[in-house]
This record gives sequence, structure tokens and C-alpha cells, in this order.
Amino acid sequence: MRKVGKLKWRWPRVLALAVVLLGGVTFANVHLHGKSQVHEATRSRLSELNMLLHEESSLQWKTLADRNSPVKVARELGETRRRERDLLVSLRGDLGADTLASLTSSVEAYHAVLDVELGLLGVGKVSEARVLEQQQTEPQFGRLNARLRSLEDRAADAAELANNIADLALGVAMTIAVVAIGRLLYRFEREHHATNRANEEMLHQQQIALDTLAEHEALIRHQASHDALTGLPNRRMLTQLLEGGEDRDQALLLVDLDNFKPVNDQLGHAAGDDLLVGVSSRLLAAVRDDDTVVRLGGDEFAVVIAGGDAAVAVRVAERIVAAVAEPFEIAGTEVRVGASVGVAISSGGRDGTQLLRDADMAMYQVKQGTKGGFAVYREPDVRLVHQAVR
Repeated sequence: MRKVGKLKWRWPRVLALAVVLLGGVTFANVHLHGKSQVHEATRSRLSELNMLLHEESSLQWKTLADRNSPVKVARELGETRRRERDLLVSLRGDLGADTLASLTSSVEAYHAVLDVELGLLGVGKVSEARVLEQQQTEPQFGRLNARLRSLEDRAADAAELANNIADLALGVAMTIAVVAIGRLLYRFEREHHATNRANEEMLHQQQIALDTLAEHEALIRHQASHDALTGLPNRRMLTQLLEGGEDRDQALLLVDLDNFKPVNDQLGHAAGDDLLVGVSSRLLAAVRDDDTVVRLGGDEFAVVIAGGDAAVAVRVAERIVAAVAEPFEIAGTEVRVGASVGVAISSGGRDGTQLLRDADMAMYQVKQGTKGGFAVYREPDVRLVHQAVR
């Protein structure tokens, strides 16, 4: 339980951390791409400055082609230098202060040489201007051009590096987030399966408990309606059978064992119990499948004949008397007992109590006579018919 508790609290924090990390890296990615755009803009301005300086060099010689346009050339030159100054000012936040100061100084020195060259061209000293261009202007422009291209390359490299770092960081963050979320889902899936297994086990245990309870209830009901020694239905079950059959034909046989008490006295109660179990088995063998054998208690039994046919009841009574008369092997001793059977037959309309009383009266008649036989108490003439079986 403690481990599950940790999982419940730890993995939501991991997910939250992954989300925060992804958000932070996304912000950094946007920021780095912004810096890349700044570096790219710096490179573009440096390239434009380089182009303007090159145009300014070419502009000097326009005075040779058109002697009447020095004012126009001066105007164009002023506009070009204004744009150059604007570009240098715009580079203030992109280049370091020292780098910008050095670059500005180099541009101004280049302007100074161009001004001298322009002055020579203005007074017609073309040869001196060409010499000045070869000795100072072109070498100085070459150095300035190389420096600007170096700064352009640095800006381009910085832009590419910012883009690469941004993409790499985003990739790593997304990988971490995917792994964390995947791991979290895996954990949730495991917990889900574990919960399902626990629920299934709980339901299984509940079903076992319900089955056990049902078995116990069935056992209690069985014990309440059956004899503990023989397993036969008891007097309570007999009452239910008789009450349920009051509206149809019934036949009831009461069986009382003869000479049972001497067996208990001489061989003991355990032997008596074995004898009762043996008698119950023979009674079950003597009746039909639809008939019911009941133990009333002590050495008394009852048989409910399905259908209440008198001829069938008499045949069953004969078989019972004959079966019980056979010797029993009890505790290594041959034991002989008999059965006195009272038979009562009803054609319907008589309650079970009356039927039981009639059968008992018939059985008592046998007991008072020769024993070991059966008698029939028959309606409607209420005449006792005694028939002994020897």
C-alpha cells in the first residue's frame, strides 16, 4: 500500500515536471530563434554596409564621365554616407562597443582617403588620384571589406548555432516528455491491471463466500428436514409431505422394528445405530423410486407411497417385512429383528394427521398380535385388516 501511495503522488509530479520542462524549452526555443533572427539581421546590415562602401568607391569616378555633375555626385555621396551612419547606429546593439568603435573608425578613415581622392579628381589630377587609389584606397577598402565579411560570417554562425541549439533543446525536451508520459501511462496501465486483478480476486472471494453460505444454508435446511444418523427425511419432512398431499390419494406405511431394544441392551447403542442404518438401506431397496422413506425417530420409520394405490402399498409392505426379517451382521454378530407395518390409505380429503393416526392404529394392531407383519386400515368402512407375514 505504501508503494502504491508513492506512485499516486510521484508520477503526477513527474508529468507536471515534464509539462513545465516542455513549456520552458519551448519558450527557450522561441527565444533562441529570435536571437537567430537578430544575428541574421546583423549579417544583412553588415552586408548592406559593405555594398554601400563599395558603391561609394565607384561613385568617385562619376565626375570623370560628367564634368558638370559634381553637385549631383556630392549629393549621392552624402546620401550614401548617411545610410552608412544609420547602419552603424543600428549595429550598436548587435556588435560589442569596442568592435563597433573600431569599425566606425575604419569607415571614417576610408571616407577620409576617398575625400582626398575625390578632391584630386575635382581639380583634374587623375593620375595622382589613380596612384592614391592603388596605394591607399583599394588596400584600405580590401581590409575593411574583409573585416565586414568576417563580422558577417560570425553573425551567420551565431544565427545557425542559435537555431541548432533551439532545435536540439526542443528535441531533447520532447523526448523526455514523451518518455515520461509513456512511462506514466505504463504505470497507470499496470495499476489498472492490478486493480482489476484485485477486484476480480475480491469478486472471486465474495463468490466463494456466497457459495459457502449457500452450502451452509442448504446443509442447515437438509439437517432440519433429515435424520442425522441415516440421512433419511425426518418427521418434519413427513408432515410437509402429508400436508402437501391432502387433496390427492395417499398411502402411508408406519414401520416399527421388533426386538430392537435387546440389540441396544446387549450390543450397545453403537450397534443399535448400525442396525438402524442397515434397516434404512433395506427400506430404500424395498420401495419404488417415487416413494419416500422417513425416519420418525428411535426404531420407527415411515414410507409415503406415491399415488396411494392400495395394491402397491400392500406389495411394498410385504417387501419391507421380508427385507427386515433377513439377518443383519452387526459388530461381528448375527442379529435378527422384525418389522411391524401399519398401512393407511386415503382417497383424498383427509388430513395428514388423520392418515398418520390410522396407520399408527394399524401398526399397533400388528404389534399386539404376532408382530413381523402388516395391517391395513382402509376407508370408508374403517375396518382393520390384519395380515401377518411369518
